[in-house]
Amino acid sequence: MSFRLIRGESIETGLRRIVAEEIDGAIVNLRNEDESLRDQGIHEARKSVKKLRSVVCLLMPGLGTTGIRDNLSLRETGRALSQLRDAAALIETVEALSERHFTDPAMEQLAVVRSALRRRLEDTVRAEDCRTVMGGAVASLKHLKKKAAKWPLTGDEFAAIAPGLEGTYRRGRKCFRKAQADLTSDNLHALRKRIKDYWYHVRLLPGLFAAIAARAREKELRGLQEALGDDHNLTVLRDVLNRDPGMFGGKKMMPAVLELIDREQAGLREQSMASAARVYAVKTPLHVQEISAAWALWQSDARAAKPAVRRTARPATR
Repeated sequence: MSFRLIRGESIETGLRRIVAEEIDGAIVNLRNEDESLRDQGIHEARKSVKKLRSVVCLLMPGLGTTGIRDNLSLRETGRALSQLRDAAALIETVEALSERHFTDPAMEQLAVVRSALRRRLEDTVRAEDCRTVMGGAVASLKHLKKKAAKWPLTGDEFAAIAPGLEGTYRRGRKCFRKAQADLTSDNLHALRKRIKDYWYHVRLLPGLFAAIAARAREKELRGLQEALGDDHNLTVLRDVLNRDPGMFGGKKMMPAVLELIDREQAGLREQSMASAARVYAVKTPLHVQEISAAWALWQSDARAAKPAVRRTARPATR
């Protein structure tokens, strides 16, 4: 089943189902023995970890210290996997640049960079011992599955998720304002994390957000978090190139590539800030009112959609 609550499904039933499915899916991806699919398996597992963190974030006000500990555990699992994934992600970033700017003068230098990154990936995989890292992630996820089955959830009451929804939106608006005031890579990366949380919540509760104006629809949030993700990957790529230029052909090879990265980021940032302004156009209190009203409508629609229970007449007794 997909990462979303089903019409008529209670909060408790739905979230427990989703958490179990994401954990199981991540474990399957991490246990894949086909080395040619290793990078993709790690990538999919990391996405599941991020989805799980978004659920914990949604429930955090009610989970208390349990939620804090589980969130930290998931963060450590994600970081361990990122050591294996980030090297592959940089190669994908260079390939995407090459596809979009195939006539750019920097293409020759990008080819050199890609070859060097491929060697770096092979060294990373050997150094980190993939099986050990992935095995540790599987063990951590199995432990979380047992704990999540005992999370104290409150049926289908909106109170179980309302504070989490409010907190996600409020933190996102705060990060957006900070990025507006100072458009640094760190501020944009922080904004991306909050956008991703919000995007996952919209995906998790499609029936709820369908009743709210289109400014926060999944499509825009998806594009926004992807643009911010691309910007972050380019920042990491620039840092790697500047840290060890000799690995990538020397300082004479760098200017054209760095200039291309600057141009690409300028476009991504302009696009991202315009999109984020639409997403966070409404102040938090009004947005919470919208969500509350949408919840009532969603639940009334769900009750109306349930088929009537047909009662079977009992046989007459003598």
